[in-house]
Amino acid sequence: MALAEGSDYHLHINSEIMVPYNFYDNNDKVIGINIEIVKALLERTNISADINIYPWVRSYQLTLKQGNAGLMSTARTIERESQFKWVGPLASGEGYLYQLRSRTDIKINSLQEAQNYLVAVVRGDVYQDIFEKLNFQVNKNLMLFSYNAEYIKPFLAGKVDLILGSDIVLPYMLAAGGSNIDAVKAVVKIPDTQGNYLALNKNVPDDVVKKLNNALVELKQSEEYDKIINKYKRLANTYSTLGLYKK
Repeated sequence: MALAEGSDYHLHINSEIMVPYNFYDNNDKVIGINIEIVKALLERTNISADINIYPWVRSYQLTLKQGNAGLMSTARTIERESQFKWVGPLASGEGYLYQLRSRTDIKINSLQEAQNYLVAVVRGDVYQDIFEKLNFQVNKNLMLFSYNAEYIKPFLAGKVDLILGSDIVLPYMLAAGGSNIDAVKAVVKIPDTQGNYLALNKNVPDDVVKKLNNALVELKQSEEYDKIINKYKRLANTYSTLGLYKK
């Protein structure tokens, strides 16, 4: 494989729309917290990459098939551990199930009680597997979507009872639907998925993985890492017109 000119290695990085970690701006440019973090790692390591956004299942399959591919932003689960080489964690927030404050008919205090309601998850995502292991069933109390920004409109319309989110992610999705964080409340903590990682195909050389992980350690020790995260936290309410629902 020919390397990009001037670089030590080239990666094809795949991802899904997961606001604000990886998504499009008004000019169809891929932006986001983890996009900027990974770009900072590439600059520090002289590794080049192209970054593409697809539905989750396609991104996952492409990364498994292509020897120099990566998958961002990915939960590092026991089931996936042996499938990839790992760089991270990048950045992530604590996840909860959220309901609309106006939905006084919804009353839950546990994941077991959440089974009485319709929960939105991304098709093929780690949370589909987690909730199915908790005895949720697709088309009964689990509704599947291609990406997380897609389920915000049905949620705001009352067609979905509960959605997954965090203090970092949810303000963006709600803004895209013409709402804000005050319209919802966190009701149940969801299982930890071990953060958002850059998962690399097992054929990516170990020295490339090591370089990227070392660069991430350095980045987290600098001011740049926190600046990236805080930048997107501040901008949440200004992104209501972005193409968050693009496939």
